[in-house]
Amino acid sequence: MKDIKTNFHTHVQRCRHAGGTEEEYVQAAISLGFTQLGFSDHAPFPDKDFGMRMPFCELQEYLDTLNALTVKYQTDIILWKGLEIEYLPEYQNYYEELLTTWKFDYLLMGEHFYKDAQGANANIYGPLSSTEQFLLYAHSVAEGMKSGFFKAVAHPDIYMLNHFAWDKNCEKAADIIIDTAAATGTVLEYNANGFRRKLENFPGGIRHPYPYDAFWQTAAQAPVRVIVGSDCHNIPSLWDDSVEQSYGHLRELGIEPITELIQGVKQYEHTRYRKTC
Repeated sequence: MKDIKTNFHTHVQRCRHAGGTEEEYVQAAISLGFTQLGFSDHAPFPDKDFGMRMPFCELQEYLDTLNALTVKYQTDIILWKGLEIEYLPEYQNYYEELLTTWKFDYLLMGEHFYKDAQGANANIYGPLSSTEQFLLYAHSVAEGMKSGFFKAVAHPDIYMLNHFAWDKNCEKAADIIIDTAAATGTVLEYNANGFRRKLENFPGGIRHPYPYDAFWQTAAQAPVRVIVGSDCHNIPSLWDDSVEQSYGHLRELGIEPITELIQGVKQYEHTRYRKTC
């Protein structure tokens, strides 16, 4: 089966750990036969620098660039303006502002950090003391989905990059995320970038940090929509063996991935909002 080529998880050089400009990605996508391309570089927060993301003062330039490219290449490809960002409950007004005032097309929840039991920001990359912390991560993701601000959850099984064996807490975390995705209609992303990460010796055997099969075996039994995200941080990764592998693995699990994150007519609208350094 020849897959319709789309991607809604695309990073550019603005996040300082990716390469390639917005236009270089557009040109590459057109040459590869993409029908749609969504940009979702790591979003800044307006009052705090959490690192590994574009500076807030570049957000307007990012948006203006995507608006201009949307018009320039409108006969060749459909482009969408998005951001990958963590859900933190105190920033709900900011998420709404990004979608309404700034007029981004979508937000992708990438929960790299979340609220711990004391209300502090905990990093999913650890170090974590036990799998009980996965439940806090899962509840944070669930609350983000319930907020209605996010079209999809990026790498929802990313908690399995920690060196713990799959146990009841891992299973319960998966159930919380998958059940909430089904209830809210939020798309879950099968993240191809996990296959680009090196194989490691985890409890239970040698594997990639994610995607994690037990999570997706559970998802296969639920009424959830799943999309493959390249999570590309360079242009060659836009569509590569890891993306192909992701489609193949999902179908082996009995999941047919969707290829559109956003439905409807693309609006070529320029925002007049301005906020720079």
